Amino acid sequence: MAKRKKDNSKIFITLSFAVLGFLVFCYVFQVSQMAQASYEIGQKQTRLETSRKEVAGLEASLLQNNTLEKYEQKLNEMGYQKIDRIDYVVVSSAVVASRR
Repeated sequence: MAKRKKDNSKIFITLSFAVLGFLVFCYVFQVSQMAQASYEIGQKQTRLETSRKEVAGLEASLLQNNTLEKYEQKLNEMGYQKIDRIDYVVVSSAVVASRR
């Protein structure tokens, strides 16, 4: 009977250490995963900030490049001319087209 208690006690201690080891492993694994996720979040936030700055720079560049003078210059290059005077055709109140 004493031997059986000793065997049960050894089994209990062995299982306790195994469970404790498993719990420590799980804890270390979760902390590692959390650290990795935090690092990735930081990297993505950095990329997001960089992208936001890049977009702001591109918008500023677009606003500088798209001015009325630039459009007028491009239209002149394409052969269009600026309109100086507009003449309107006056049509009498008579019917212009009629059905026969």
